[in-house]
Amino acid sequence: MTSITSPSPGEGEDTAAFLPWPEPRIRERLGAFLHGGSLASWAGPHVLRRAADGTAFVSGAAIRQLAAGAALPEREVMVALLQDGIWPERFRRNYGVFSADAMVRLLQTRVFVLGCGGLGGHVASLLARLGVGGMRLCDSDVFEESNLNRQYFCTESTLGQAKAVATARGLRDMAGYLALDVRHVEADEKNLPDMLRGVDVALDCLDDLTLKMLLEERSAAAGVPFVHGSVLRAEGFARAARSGRLHLRELYASGLTSEEAGSARREGVIATAPAGVACLMVSLCLRLLLRPDAGDSALFHADLSVPELERFEL
Repeated sequence: MTSITSPSPGEGEDTAAFLPWPEPRIRERLGAFLHGGSLASWAGPHVLRRAADGTAFVSGAAIRQLAAGAALPEREVMVALLQDGIWPERFRRNYGVFSADAMVRLLQTRVFVLGCGGLGGHVASLLARLGVGGMRLCDSDVFEESNLNRQYFCTESTLGQAKAVATARGLRDMAGYLALDVRHVEADEKNLPDMLRGVDVALDCLDDLTLKMLLEERSAAAGVPFVHGSVLRAEGFARAARSGRLHLRELYASGLTSEEAGSARREGVIATAPAGVACLMVSLCLRLLLRPDAGDSALFHADLSVPELERFEL
């Protein structure tokens, strides 16, 4: 197992850093560094621009400087700023779509992405750009040349590298504040309960039907919301569940023999399928995270060859 963690002044973060620090501790450290001054006063010299309503946007460089001075993770400094109505410039184009409270929720969210290939790479990159603060990544595979046509973090320079590790490195380049827990292992009955511990949602980015069903079952048992995704050729499915009701055995009632499963993995999958379905999965994930009243979603079928989107109530 390989662990990649977020940097902070003088020390790294471990898996426990998925949990947000208590608010008083953050405020106490920031207050001490600012000698009792307010974040609004600190932000003044660092404002890059203001919205029409006066909302201030500050640079990442200034935020990192503040985080280093207060000996706090950058992610927690961004949370404190947003709570005071000050936005990181990196999220300026989220402004007007998400509220500051929604951005705080995303930064304090921990997701589990099982599978870091076609679906998983796109899902992880979208979540990182949106502002999710912590990810647990799991995949036992390595990038191969045939992955270059569709898998987001597969490049000529990452061929032969562990998918989970290469994905984490790519995510770190997008969002250096991310808390990452990387598992280069095969997920199974024994280790899934541990990997589901401490996360807010689990995303099924697998190509193995048996493992998909196992993740759905273990997520339900752990009370973790579950987002399903699957792709083949130029189409795919996506669905989100909070209730714990199991649907995959019903959806894939006929199952697959081991020979059929192997054949399915050799079928064509073009770049638009994982990219399109990943967008659906992340949208459903946001619905679960930002709308506490949201229940299970419909099953969505996207056919990118047409293109068209169908909705099926379960």
